[in-house]
Amino acid sequence: MDDFNLEQKMREAAERDARMKKREDEAVADITKYFDRIHDYISNYNNLLIGAFFALAQFQENISRWTILFPVLNLWFLILINYRQMENARFLADINNKPVGEVVKYGKSISRTNGLSLLAILSTLIVTVAFLCYLAAY
Repeated sequence: MDDFNLEQKMREAAERDARMKKREDEAVADITKYFDRIHDYISNYNNLLIGAFFALAQFQENISRWTILFPVLNLWFLILINYRQMENARFLADINNKPVGEVVKYGKSISRTNGLSLLAILSTLIVTVAFLCYLAAY
């Protein structure tokens, strides 16, 4: 009877480990999903800022139309980040066939992309503050 309990406990532990591994995999997928959603929101918001800068320049004669470059440059920065994310996903799709050195390089690339994402959030905030300053000044 003790052997049966030991086997049952081993089976339960293996099942628990399998469930935890599945949850871990789902959590990694969720991180990517939420990361993409944040970028989508920032990109959509930046598109609104492009329209807002354009409208402000049209209605306020003292504001140069060149101010639209702020959100447009920010948009190009966001596109660069999305391209890097695509390249990272492409690498992950074939990660089992990559040498160890490339996997280490990939990890560094992910870290840089995450840093750029934080910078994109900050740059979008700066563009928003610039818009609000233009709006308040006129």
